[in-house]
Amino acid sequence: MKTKVTGYLTQKHGFYYVVLNLPTDEKGKRNRKTLSTGLSTDRNATKAKALLLTMIREANAGEEVRGVNERQPKSQNKTEDERWNSPWPGMLFSDYLEFWLQWKRKSWEEVTYSGYCQNVRSWIAPYFSARKVRLNEITVLDIEMFYTHEINKRGVSGNTVLHYHANIRKALSDAAKLKLIPYNPAAEVERPKKDNFVASYYSADELMEVLPIFANTKMELPVMLAAFYGLRRSEVIGLQWSAIDFERKIVTISRTFERINVDGKMVDVSKCRTKNKSSFRSLPLIPAVEQALLKAQKRQRQQMKLCGNSYCKEYKDYICVDDMGHLVTPDYVTRVFREMLLKNGFRPIRFHDLRHSCASLLIKNKVTMKEVQMWLGHSSFSTTANIYAHIDVDSKMEAANMIASKISLGELPEKKISQAKNRLGENSVGRTCPPKPTENKSVLSAIWVKSGRQNGRQA
Repeated sequence: MKTKVTGYLTQKHGFYYVVLNLPTDEKGKRNRKTLSTGLSTDRNATKAKALLLTMIREANAGEEVRGVNERQPKSQNKTEDERWNSPWPGMLFSDYLEFWLQWKRKSWEEVTYSGYCQNVRSWIAPYFSARKVRLNEITVLDIEMFYTHEINKRGVSGNTVLHYHANIRKALSDAAKLKLIPYNPAAEVERPKKDNFVASYYSADELMEVLPIFANTKMELPVMLAAFYGLRRSEVIGLQWSAIDFERKIVTISRTFERINVDGKMVDVSKCRTKNKSSFRSLPLIPAVEQALLKAQKRQRQQMKLCGNSYCKEYKDYICVDDMGHLVTPDYVTRVFREMLLKNGFRPIRFHDLRHSCASLLIKNKVTMKEVQMWLGHSSFSTTANIYAHIDVDSKMEAANMIASKISLGELPEKKISQAKNRLGENSVGRTCPPKPTENKSVLSAIWVKSGRQNGRQA
């Protein structure tokens, strides 16, 4: 007599699952098969019981029984747009991510959308697709294994994995809001540690040697603006003539320009705003930069007359253009900067490192961290302090020397040392007891106040 299939309902992460007790195998071992129902435990008990009976009946009839997450949705024959409008709990996590990108696209800026697409389509989705991980079955371990794979197998940085984590957490948070999953497993994932960043930069002497190799080239102004003002690449390329006030000697940083990949097409994104509110800033017009700008403005006007209709008018308001009026693109700036450094035998750094070079010069010339923050347009003081704390060596050495000059036991006569020990107190084993908190307070306060004044910092 053939053994009948039986079964029961169980709950996992807020969803009903069917557990089928299958006939024994050749070795006499009874098998169990767990199948998803796609039904949440919230007011779906009746539907879950009905689905249980259906699955048991199908199994006893000799039919192949599949869970909801294993069944191909009816939207298979629909158009691409229609298919992504019908997410369900048992869909592949990689398919849900594609749905999520299309669903949220209109609410994101193109730069944000481009960044998410790069991470999701290039790395996140392929990993989970290969492992057939489904949306309603993804676990904390699944996500952490992905991060481990990226760090150990592909060798990406912790910072890159943090970007992946932000994407996954946001996508799963939206899935929870849609009731596709009962909770967000990414919220329980241990975040990868952020890599300690040490900025690379040129010294003043190196900059003096490097700047001349870019003279009279398309890279002259981009390099000068980045080196003198610490501008980001997007701020350099987005700078327009209206931002230069030659009468008041002021440069206003208020625009950015980026060229990004959106669904396989290169798109120019020009914004009449900066990265953050603090990035909107006005800076004094440095004489050397002013001369370079006036020369570039004169040449631009001459080229417009000389080339006539052949001259590109689309970017006539921008400063960093070539002789035909075409904008100097971000990729060009990054690539040519490095090429020219290597060609001329200089230590290679990134174009963005000119920003760090500017910051290092300011700090080493006693400009306070707060002032550096305002000059660079950082959103917070902590950002500036964290990036450039290692550069601020001179002020630390001055403070150390100040303390050493005020507290120097080596120069005291032995009698005074003994008297000092007696005042402080010495225990039975010869160890000096710690001084009372108030005894050296005035001395140390004076040291720090004085060192603060000398370093141009607030005490």
